[in-house]
Amino acid sequence: MLSRRRIYSAPTMIKRHLASFHESVVSISSNDDIILSTAQFPFKTSLSLSPLIAYWEKKEKNDPSCNVMRVRELAALLRDTPDLVGAIQDMALLDKYTATIDILMEDIFPSALWENDLKAAVVPFHFDSFYATPKLEQLQLLKGNNFTEKLNLDLKTLLFRLTLSAYTLILEKFYNANFHVDEPFIFTVKDKFTELPRYYKLSIDLKFMEVKAKGPLKELSPQEINFLINRYNDLDLWMEKLPPENFEFTGFAIYDFTEVTNEETISALRYELLDRASVSTQEGFESLQQKLRVLFGLPGIRLGFVSCPALREFDTSYTRKIWNGLVLRQECDLQLPDLKGSIYEPVLKEGHTIVVEDLQVFPNLSKTDRQLLERGLRNLIIAPLQYERKIIGLMELASPIPGELNALSTIRLKEILPLFALAMNRGLEELRSSIQNIIKEKFTAIHPVVEWRFTQAAVNLLERMETMHSPEIEPIVFRDIYPLYGMSDIRGSAIERNKAIQGDLLEQLVLAKEVILAVKDHLPLSILDELVFKIDKFSQSITHELGSGDESLILDFLRTEIEALFDHFLHKNPTASHAIQAYRSAVNNPYQVVYNKRRAYEESIFMLNETISSFLEREEEKSQATFPHYFEKYRTDGLEYNIYVGASLLQSGDFQPLYLKNMRLWQLMLTCEIARRIHQLRPSLKLPLEITQLILVHSAPISIRFRQDEKKFDVDGANNIRYEIIKKRIDKAVVRGTEERLTQPGKIAVVYSQQKEKDEYLRYIEFLQAEGYVDQDIEHLELEEMQGVQGLKALRINVNVKGGLRHNIDAGDELLNIAKNASLN
Repeated sequence: MLSRRRIYSAPTMIKRHLASFHESVVSISSNDDIILSTAQFPFKTSLSLSPLIAYWEKKEKNDPSCNVMRVRELAALLRDTPDLVGAIQDMALLDKYTATIDILMEDIFPSALWENDLKAAVVPFHFDSFYATPKLEQLQLLKGNNFTEKLNLDLKTLLFRLTLSAYTLILEKFYNANFHVDEPFIFTVKDKFTELPRYYKLSIDLKFMEVKAKGPLKELSPQEINFLINRYNDLDLWMEKLPPENFEFTGFAIYDFTEVTNEETISALRYELLDRASVSTQEGFESLQQKLRVLFGLPGIRLGFVSCPALREFDTSYTRKIWNGLVLRQECDLQLPDLKGSIYEPVLKEGHTIVVEDLQVFPNLSKTDRQLLERGLRNLIIAPLQYERKIIGLMELASPIPGELNALSTIRLKEILPLFALAMNRGLEELRSSIQNIIKEKFTAIHPVVEWRFTQAAVNLLERMETMHSPEIEPIVFRDIYPLYGMSDIRGSAIERNKAIQGDLLEQLVLAKEVILAVKDHLPLSILDELVFKIDKFSQSITHELGSGDESLILDFLRTEIEALFDHFLHKNPTASHAIQAYRSAVNNPYQVVYNKRRAYEESIFMLNETISSFLEREEEKSQATFPHYFEKYRTDGLEYNIYVGASLLQSGDFQPLYLKNMRLWQLMLTCEIARRIHQLRPSLKLPLEITQLILVHSAPISIRFRQDEKKFDVDGANNIRYEIIKKRIDKAVVRGTEERLTQPGKIAVVYSQQKEKDEYLRYIEFLQAEGYVDQDIEHLELEEMQGVQGLKALRINVNVKGGLRHNIDAGDELLNIAKNASLN
């Protein structure tokens, strides 16, 4: 079937023999600046069938298997038709000699492939097809004048590629330089049934086309050729060096089309999914949906994707930020329990891809399934989106027509699922990053147990910021939670610190006195006697008591009145060098003072605190596995900690009183273990310090609020303030009627205010006695009133620091397991 059409095009994927002088491959970017002044194709072109005969005659000579009689028959047929010999200017002649052209093209367009091939013979560098297969004519790829639209190119770019392709042939034939344009042309046409775009890739065979030089060739050196190739985008320069009027293209080209709809669509999806807006905006979502319709060839299917990094996060606003599902959308009222028994359950829980041919025939539909049917969706494919072997969401394809999507559709779906999973993960990472930035700015470090609530607050803030509402963070309050407070204090730490300072100062004063005495006999100055007197006076003063300003006063005296004279003393009396060197060696440290006893004190304090802290952290981390709770600790001269348990702290809200009892028993056992470990540590301390331990019982639930200004939790409400006051003053409590401190080394004080609290802890103590943790004696004490605190009582027990236990946690027994096995009801 013959047809006429004229528009410029650039050859791609040209099949030809390559020369050996120079080879370059260029991929044209849309960002390259094109320099091309002409508005039309600058070379002369003509249609001719003569290259066809020349090709066969050449093959007759070089190919022994060639059908010689057939070649001669074709050549004779062409020569017997003078109108078809040479350049054909009048396209009407092609219609006149249709039968002849059919015969000439028989070997290029085999009969066996005639009905299915997408093939055409065209005028060189034009879209004038004079011979085409029926299927190509039906698709109308080479019909009309909208080729820039079909190729998604502007006319200037199209002319540029055409002209550049012509020059590649000139360089190859006349200058032995191979220069390829690696930019295939993709034609887009709409399917006449679905109205969806289909993509076809063009390959061009130029063996029936030749380029001729008109007149003498202009000589170009290798350097000049490389210069042109490196400036391939400046075709005005090329036309100056190689004027187009010096060349002519004659013959015809074979256009061969291959459908690449799947490849192009997947490539477009891959590129589009790199853009964060593709999964976070409605416009991006609709573009993805359209591409999937093209990929599956179904104009009515609908896309959905839903983030779900973990089932426990399913109902959080954080997860729903990337919900664009068929029914699972940000504004929907569906919760995780609504998915039980639905078609989504096996996808999220087991990671299966499911195909539903017709949802309407399913019995016992869930709430979620019914909502799908209400939207007219009967045929579905639901697949998990997995990243690093974890389900982070799901993807949905749905159709109103039963059976339109089937098991074969999942084969194509598998190609694109990793792309959507990657985009989903990137979206979640960006959301996490935004949330973490808010958390760091507003809250600093957050305990993992309550991180969900801070994440929720950050997501809510992001949503308010998007809608231009107030960017104030919402209050973070946890109500009806139970506190557990514990303290391990180093007994007499302030006194021991003063003793260490006192001892170091006395040692430094003695060393200073030895320096003065060493020079006094050789340097008889009365002022030296006065310095000795002053040193003795300071020593006597701090021996009895170290005042608040004594340390700075003495050090100032030593530096200005003693150390300042050392160089002079050495000059006048070198024999004093030994005493001076002893002094300087003693203060050779970052503090420039004698620091021996203080170092022993600080190292002992550090070892005590580190032993308590590391053991507490280790056991606390294990206890989180039994029941998640909030934990925080503070270091002073000892260590204090708060534990909060309760339903409001947990995203699941799952809490039973048994967990609170278990935590209280665990805390008491933990306190006993700390006492035993410190007793074992004391012999290795440079300063044998002791610790005292206290537990405060508070059975009434309280509320805590995160304080933005202080970046920490504090009790909330006037009714809960008393608990905080008790915590701050309880370490100074004394037994009523005596001056004895409640907290004593080797003992644990359990402070309470209600009889039911006493009864509960007596049960725990009885269990600890059976385990061997504490002695049989229990002291029942009342405490003196303190400012703002009345009516407190205490149980005081002796820790068995030497005897054996029924269990050994260092040998593998766990405090948690021991506590869980106790009868707490």
